[in-house]
Amino acid sequence: MDLSFTPQEEAFRTEVRAWLDANLPADWRHRGVGGYREEEDEGIQREWQRRLYEGGWLTLAWPVERGGRGASPVMQSIYAEEVALAGAPPILGRLGVSLLAPLLSVYGSDWQKETYLRKILSGELVYCQGFSEPNAGSDLAGLQTRAEHRDGRWVLNGQKIWSSGAHYSDGSFLLARTDPAAPAHKGIGMFLVDMHQPGIEIRPIVQMTGSGEFCEIFLTDAVVEDRDVVGNPTDGWRMAMATFGFERSGLANASRFERVANALADLARRQGAGGDDEIRQRVAQARIEAHVFRATGLRELTRAQQGQVPGPEASLSKLYWSEMDKRIQETALTVEGMYGALAPDSEWAVDHGQWQYSWMWSQAETIYAGSSEIQRNIIAERVLGLPRGR
Repeated sequence: MDLSFTPQEEAFRTEVRAWLDANLPADWRHRGVGGYREEEDEGIQREWQRRLYEGGWLTLAWPVERGGRGASPVMQSIYAEEVALAGAPPILGRLGVSLLAPLLSVYGSDWQKETYLRKILSGELVYCQGFSEPNAGSDLAGLQTRAEHRDGRWVLNGQKIWSSGAHYSDGSFLLARTDPAAPAHKGIGMFLVDMHQPGIEIRPIVQMTGSGEFCEIFLTDAVVEDRDVVGNPTDGWRMAMATFGFERSGLANASRFERVANALADLARRQGAGGDDEIRQRVAQARIEAHVFRATGLRELTRAQQGQVPGPEASLSKLYWSEMDKRIQETALTVEGMYGALAPDSEWAVDHGQWQYSWMWSQAETIYAGSSEIQRNIIAERVLGLPRGR
């Protein structure tokens, strides 16, 4: 594992910091420890995305021949870490930018690239993901939304769920079954669906945080032209797996938890909880675990720099950070004492209620992106080589 950065990489870090200092306003920074509510500050998120696009940062990892900078995994992680440390807001169209745009740059038709890429990156078109269904989450190949080819167009019927940002999206990159007789992974297509057409109904799902960015999508004879199929009509599973390959956490995630652990220590001092032996131990444990997570991220980064692809051991990272964050947030509410039971929008809430929001979000972290139970099974079977349970 390499714990150092080259002079060139440190020079790149300086470049990123200088650009952020010049382009990221102070009042956009660090708007909460966690649990950023997506329906808030939509204008800021859209404008921030435009600035990043014009600065060339959203295609940093793309090959030079596709309009990118060909950044190495280390450079990508340095950029993500500096953005996280600066407390930048999320971009509005992050799923389209991080998943759909790189997919289209590789597998999209010339027409799709010409029509969509610039608009997705700049924020002119916002895309949500249409993968999960009520009965097809972890078992994505069990999806039931149907796509039938009629009169030269595709007609879609079905339901999607947990589609983040669908209520403000212009389109969805959506999976539907095109051949019911084919094996589960074979008869699926990926479609670019216009979300403003008749036949699309969107219902936000209000969560315990009070936000409603997770949505259901209902499709009733929604129409997609042939030109908006990504790949061929039975290539959807391969396209979906390719999008997952573009996901990356790395040092940005580690920096976030180091910042949260430091904020927890500051909270304990301000609340006068430093004299409690148990609280001191839990705060120290949070900082230790955040530091260990950063070391793990550097190990993964070293593997990526050497051209190795993430294996099942990536489940260790997901299990670690999601369980760690729940412990951190539980400690924060313990430190707050009776104030921790207040609603986050109460005028008496500590730190504007951000710890309550973060605690609520942390309860979902051990479920989404692969539950802790699933991660433990993967680790047991594929990392430790233990026999499969019956």
